[in-house]
Amino acid sequence: MSMKYNESIFRSKMRAEYEKIAEEKMITLSDKSQILVLHTKAQGKEKSKYKLLVIPGWGSIVLGWDDFLMKAKDYFDIYYVETREKKSSKLSKKSEYTLDRMSSDLKEVTEILKLDPKETVFFSSSFGAILNADALTKKKIDPFLSILVGPMSKIDLPFLFRYLLYIVPSFLARLFAPIGRFWIKKFKSEDEVQAAKYFRVIEEADPKKWKKFVSRFAFKKFWDTYAGIESRVLVIDESEDKLHKTIVTNKIASLIKNSEIVDLKTNKFTHSAGIADFIYKKLSEY
Repeated sequence: MSMKYNESIFRSKMRAEYEKIAEEKMITLSDKSQILVLHTKAQGKEKSKYKLLVIPGWGSIVLGWDDFLMKAKDYFDIYYVETREKKSSKLSKKSEYTLDRMSSDLKEVTEILKLDPKETVFFSSSFGAILNADALTKKKIDPFLSILVGPMSKIDLPFLFRYLLYIVPSFLARLFAPIGRFWIKKFKSEDEVQAAKYFRVIEEADPKKWKKFVSRFAFKKFWDTYAGIESRVLVIDESEDKLHKTIVTNKIASLIKNSEIVDLKTNKFTHSAGIADFIYKKLSEY
């Protein structure tokens, strides 16, 4: 059965509710590049002692996480990190476009913000989970807990895109947006809402940054990145999601010595207020 997509959902330029209330912090890193961190302090009666560092997926927009963030802010002090492939980053001439550089950003952000590792939970999704894993494997960070939501073993791109990235100038990248939207709609979304979020990612992408970053990761697999993790990890499976395959998630969990895996079924739930409640309750078990 085909799904009808409301173009106004993803073409809307409205800001997320979380963006309206969060404090914006531009963090200057060791290579003089800057990335944006959105911060709120917990105000709820059930405030947790833990800080939540959120590392969203590749190109992921705040609007896609709004329901989760608006609930999680009641429990946790939140630091939402817009990684350097996002449009908000200001990259220096010395900027490197590597996984090692991006995972070092996480280390530097925690140090600059003076976050106590014993009271910090890293909540990462999709490609953000790869960054989290790389930082853990290389012992750049040692948080109380890392939560990997729908972790990936590789960058999931349409087959043709992997090659076009090397030969097509970045200013022509917009010509291929319709192909990306069709691929998402047909093969990589569980419903209209998820597709709309991914469409917005395409609409708001920075082609120049994407080309420089993704061209370095397009053919790389990251199994070894997960296999080197020694600290505590909670892996979240999305078994009904088309983009994050459960067989990959289960294999990743099996590679991590000190891990637990929980299936929360859908991408919709892992971006909802429900997962904020789940994390808050889960932390009481440790």
